[in-house]
Amino acid sequence: MRFSWSGAVVAANVLLVAVGVSTLEAQTASGSNGGADARSDAAAVIERVITEETYFNRLAFLASDALQGRDTPSFGLEVAAEWLRSEHRRMGTAPGAGDDSYFQRWPYRQIRSDRDATTLTLTGPGGSATIEGSAGVPTRGASDDDLSAELVFLGIPAGTAAPEAGSLEGKVVMIHAPGSFSQPWLQGLNRANAAAQAGGAQGSIVVVDPDFDDAAMESLVERFDAGAWRMGWDMAVPQVVIRRDVAASIIENFDALATRAQAGESFRAELSGTRVTGQVPADIMVDGRPANVVAILPGSDPALRDEYVVLSAHYDHVGIGPPVDGDSIYNGADDNGSGTVALLEVANALSQLEVGPRRSIAFVHVSGEEKGLLGASWFVDNPPMPVEQMIANINADMIGGDEHRDTLVVIGKNYSTLGPLVDELNEGMPELGLTTSDDIWPDQRFFFRSDQFHFMRKEIPALFFFTGVHECYHRPCDTVERLNIDKATRVARLLAHATLEIANRDERPQWDPAGLEEVRQLTGGGR
Repeated sequence: MRFSWSGAVVAANVLLVAVGVSTLEAQTASGSNGGADARSDAAAVIERVITEETYFNRLAFLASDALQGRDTPSFGLEVAAEWLRSEHRRMGTAPGAGDDSYFQRWPYRQIRSDRDATTLTLTGPGGSATIEGSAGVPTRGASDDDLSAELVFLGIPAGTAAPEAGSLEGKVVMIHAPGSFSQPWLQGLNRANAAAQAGGAQGSIVVVDPDFDDAAMESLVERFDAGAWRMGWDMAVPQVVIRRDVAASIIENFDALATRAQAGESFRAELSGTRVTGQVPADIMVDGRPANVVAILPGSDPALRDEYVVLSAHYDHVGIGPPVDGDSIYNGADDNGSGTVALLEVANALSQLEVGPRRSIAFVHVSGEEKGLLGASWFVDNPPMPVEQMIANINADMIGGDEHRDTLVVIGKNYSTLGPLVDELNEGMPELGLTTSDDIWPDQRFFFRSDQFHFMRKEIPALFFFTGVHECYHRPCDTVERLNIDKATRVARLLAHATLEIANRDERPQWDPAGLEEVRQLTGGGR
């Protein structure tokens, strides 16, 4: 079955009209020519435009039950994307995803093997055998091309180094997997397919012993038939699970090879004259195209407008889940409606300045964060503007909690000049009533666990605005009613001031050398 988003988009537009979100419009501030007067005028606009009322109204819609928890992909996520686009259009920020669009859609597909169409033939010195997926053979992964390859047996105990790229080209890997259905046993299957993928093999065949009974086979079939979610266009190479008697009937020395592998030996054995042919086609269960929503506020300085300060926040959440006290919608008001709305508030304020920021501001609302930071990964690897021109990133994720009273945790302060800049700004604005704290959970490594990770992977100086995990994290009780809207509004104002300051300074933010070295070690970074 294929899932089409066309109906969802139409319904999203209808729902947007029906809901009729209430927001406040602010008038353009009168300006002055520069320096302290310009900053004062900007501060007045920020204070007037970013209000508790506008923040609450936006968040109440985004985290409402109507959006069903904004899973990636889902109807509710599409509604949210349409709404974000409409808000940016109303504010006058420009499309930033390329091709005059606010949407950067990325492929996220749920795929399984089409078992009914899976047929393989093993041929060797001992004879031949046909494997039919329709006969209950566990199969995962798929290939658009027919398989035709020589078999190679691998002993790959845990800790074995990945094969060199291309070293298994033209091969199908075979491994022996003794034991019963369990998590460690499944890890052995994963190692086999990882080895095949790394070495460029066409797929892998896993051989199980007789004590792997029919019930275990049925459990494995059920698990594989559920499909796997994958970002991008590439599919995992096919993997088929067969019985030992089938392998032994084709490969004369199979028992000896299996004994070596079971003893923990790491080796490769070419199976001369043994081939596999056939097909393992794909069944695309969901052909998802979730959107990153990207908007640009163009810079006012001709010399700097091609540089970008990037604000990011994920707008997805975890959707519908197990009921808790009768509630199955996981609204995600704090995670991360709070950061998403903060970006909108900043966009609304900065777009109303008489003299806008010198550099351009990119507002990047990413999807798929809850699936593994996928939308941010796609954005930086397929950027609509050169990565080298992204001079800074501030990521806002879960900024509405107040377990630490009036405290914003600015994670990454010691890694670049961005940290001292934010501290300096906050100290100069006591009216915000905020404390900008260093990371108070260093053992949790939060700096490498939200979307700023991928900007840092490209060596873009970054900060993470965060107020901490709480008891409603990934639970239905993460609703707008439990958040401190006053505090979140003040955080949004600080974000606006920080963005404007970064955009207007002559110099770009700079990494601390030690901080950059740590980032490189932990991200495998480099542009």
